[in-house]
Amino acid sequence: MIVLYTLLATVTSYRFLPQESLQVSLTTDALRKYISSSAESPYHVLIVYSSLYCSGALVRSKVVVTVASCMTVKEPKNAVVKIGSDTIVGYGQIIPVVEVKIHEYFKHLSSMDNDIAVLCLKHDVNLLPTAKKVIIVESEVALRIGTTLQVTGWGGPKMPGKFANVLLRSEMVVLNKSHCQKHYKHLLTSSNFCVKYQPERRLGDNGGPAVLNELLVGLVSFGATNIKEPHVAVLTNVSYFHRWILLNSSRLLKKYCIPKHDKDEKEIQDIHHQQDVA
Repeated sequence: MIVLYTLLATVTSYRFLPQESLQVSLTTDALRKYISSSAESPYHVLIVYSSLYCSGALVRSKVVVTVASCMTVKEPKNAVVKIGSDTIVGYGQIIPVVEVKIHEYFKHLSSMDNDIAVLCLKHDVNLLPTAKKVIIVESEVALRIGTTLQVTGWGGPKMPGKFANVLLRSEMVVLNKSHCQKHYKHLLTSSNFCVKYQPERRLGDNGGPAVLNELLVGLVSFGATNIKEPHVAVLTNVSYFHRWILLNSSRLLKKYCIPKHDKDEKEIQDIHHQQDVA
């Protein structure tokens, strides 16, 4: 007797953002101010170790999310983050990093595959109007082609002097992956997506948060610093890593937080609740 088994593949049902299709062109009138501030992007952090720096986003009072490619040294020592500053050299809250968790399969399928990391801070960020947590987008959310994201990063040394060390904001438009395959085919996986930007509004580093409607949807992985064509950047897909971020944030908070601290316990409970909902 021959028994036939039918294998049913699970089809993931994505929710799209924004809910309605909206095509936006980057005209001069539509562009926001290039130089940003901590008041406009209070979740943006500066990450510094050795003589290197990059960007990240505050997602918990003691947890920062960034790209793994930001942490070019395997075990960065004396790493710190600064939040609440408009410039790299300006005043802000400076907090040591106690642990860096890089994704287990970073560079698995390409040199930018699974390009994500979380950092645990030594103590809580003092939440202020210029230092706030950002909400990460839910899992299984896809961005509509043509959607404009607000992306922040630090000005680099190769930029004009007035932009060299300040916090910058750039509008980047979500592209169909087929449009950037000829440029970055070897870098594209299910863990990232492509955006287009204007060269005069490029950024100077990687790791910077990409936000839509106050939700963290991406992190600058590669390509946003180029002054030459194609002016296409690859962003880490935060929705793809939603559960990974929650899981590792919870693990780090349990490891480094004092159990009797009500604020820390509440953050851990909130993460567990989000995991249950997800």
